[in-house]
Amino acid sequence: MQAISWRHIEIFRAVMTAPNLTEAAALLNTSQPTISRELARLEYLLQFKLFDRVKGRLQPTAQGLRFLEEVERSYYGLERIKNSAETIRRFEHAQISITCLPAFAQSLLPPCLPIVYGKLP
Repeated sequence: MQAISWRHIEIFRAVMTAPNLTEAAALLNTSQPTISRELARLEYLLQFKLFDRVKGRLQPTAQGLRFLEEVERSYYGLERIKNSAETIRRFEHAQISITCLPAFAQSLLPPCLPIVYGKLP
């Protein structure tokens, strides 16, 4: 099987969320014929139908609905990756200063530091 591109996934998701192909095309700043062509290509690559064409409208197949679940999970995963990258960027040069009496520094801090360190990205 050839690789499915991210563009195929974007098109599929737009078609599933938009009321029609014209609106999906507008969401992606492309043409309706491009959307139709890329959907057909995606179905070819997947080797199953995502939509039934009924009276000029697209109806998702059972496989199309299951595929949408995976697509949504992927989008959620990408959001998590983006948020993690932002957290890493923000805390890359972060410093923590702890001020306490020397007696506490020797007795209380050593067991606490691994806990604090484990909670930082």
